[in-house]
Amino acid sequence: MMQNNYTSKGKHLKESERLLIERWHNKEKISNREIANRLGKAPQTIHNEIKRGTVQLKYKTKYSAKIAQESYKTLRTHSKRATKLNAQLDEKISKAVKNKLSLEVIHQEIKGVVCLRTLYNWIASGILSVSYYELLYPQYRKPKKQRVKQPKYMLGLSIEERPESVDDRSEYGHWEIDTVLLTKEKGECLLTLTERKTRLEIIRLIPDKTSQSVNRALREIEFSALSVTSDNGKEFAKLSEALDCPVYYCHAYASHERGTNENFNGLLREFLPKGVSLNSLTTEELNHYVSAINDRPRRLHKYKTANILFGIAQTA
Repeated sequence: MMQNNYTSKGKHLKESERLLIERWHNKEKISNREIANRLGKAPQTIHNEIKRGTVQLKYKTKYSAKIAQESYKTLRTHSKRATKLNAQLDEKISKAVKNKLSLEVIHQEIKGVVCLRTLYNWIASGILSVSYYELLYPQYRKPKKQRVKQPKYMLGLSIEERPESVDDRSEYGHWEIDTVLLTKEKGECLLTLTERKTRLEIIRLIPDKTSQSVNRALREIEFSALSVTSDNGKEFAKLSEALDCPVYYCHAYASHERGTNENFNGLLREFLPKGVSLNSLTTEELNHYVSAINDRPRRLHKYKTANILFGIAQTA
């Protein structure tokens, strides 16, 4: 009768199972097929096992579980593929991770050595000099469930009226806008603009989160806009007064409708995490942070930077 602890296909024989095979085969003279049925294995597996573990005695041959187990252990020691990781490769990968390059970009630099999945496995297993939490994107969060709730008031055109040319990112000049607060204190905040096609980022430090400050900053920025997509914050209530293009407003509780801009805000927090005061932030420092992001190669753009694509779009 087949054992209750049925061992599925692909599992290796254990030493206890080899002892059972030795007793059934040598003493009880049970057939290979019946042994296979009892152990829940394929008959060919039992045939191969007995063939490998058979020893020649003086006048006869018999199966030895001890010899078979020793042979199995010897074969297993030589069955693993040698790792391609060495000290030089470890140093190169770790340095790139600390320089805020994604594993996708690192994989392009060492293409042909290992696959992208192997890089993630090395990080997860802890055999590299950098940890999982030092990655550019260390966490994968489940998307929040969309809450279908309309705002109490509509500031302007709904995002549902936005043309398809904006949605499919087929042309340059469509922007997303947002403000970023780093502390709960009222005062200075960041105004961020993201171009949907090239992912170019523009950021300005404004004195407060009001429509007057937002509009004043937008008038000072030299950029070409065919449309702007915003949330329903009161600071964006008068965008049409500062822009000569359509302004589309997202649904309430639907930040994913400005996903490009929200992604940039997440990248910006690498340099300006929550809780950091903006009082000591200089324009030079802010420009350095934005340039670091705009000059970062992205897999989405076939490892080109946003600055390169922005330059191409302007000359096209």
